[in-house]
Amino acid sequence: MTFDVTWYAQSAFRIDVAGLRLYHDPFQIPDGEPTADVILISHEHFDHCSPPDIARIRDVHKTFVVANPTAANTRELEPPVHVIRPGGEVQYGRLSIRAVPAYNLNKFRSPGVPFHPREKEHVGFICRAEGVTWYFAGDTDAIPEMAQFGPVDYAFLPVSGTYVMTAEEAAEAVRMLQPRVVIPMHYGTVVGSVEDARRLAALVGDVAEVRILEPRGRPS
Repeated sequence: MTFDVTWYAQSAFRIDVAGLRLYHDPFQIPDGEPTADVILISHEHFDHCSPPDIARIRDVHKTFVVANPTAANTRELEPPVHVIRPGGEVQYGRLSIRAVPAYNLNKFRSPGVPFHPREKEHVGFICRAEGVTWYFAGDTDAIPEMAQFGPVDYAFLPVSGTYVMTAEEAAEAVRMLQPRVVIPMHYGTVVGSVEDARRLAALVGDVAEVRILEPRGRPS
């Protein structure tokens, strides 16, 4: 089974698996990228729900778009959009999709107000296609629910801190998720750098393979 991953920027990925082309949180997508079969959007923030980037890879008549409620309500995002909340599940051909919680424990925009509140119903995704399972975390900290998500084959984890987990907190997530391969994300554009990804690799290289990808997104 091939599982090909392309990283564009931030948390934007294309995954080619089981004859399907899936994009997570399209952002800074260059012109000419192939059309999506499925687009999954974790929440409404501009670096995760970017209507112009979504439009570049979407066939509005064919592409299956799944988004959490706050992203689905983005005015510029053209319908139809399948709305999914934490705990929700949907099937698309050979692909199963489960939405899981994504929220902050200790990252605050002001006292007591997290950047990603649990009540906003932001999501991560656990996907499975022909025997391959991957977890796309979205913007989150290392939340207790992760202990129930694994084991997975691939884990896409933010590492930059400030709005999401730090590399050290991502290492906690790795130990809960028990992935075979970890792909760091959410750095190099808004906050954080490749050094955060390298720090995660140094922390968990004994328990999982860490793949640090080169971005191919358009300049910001």
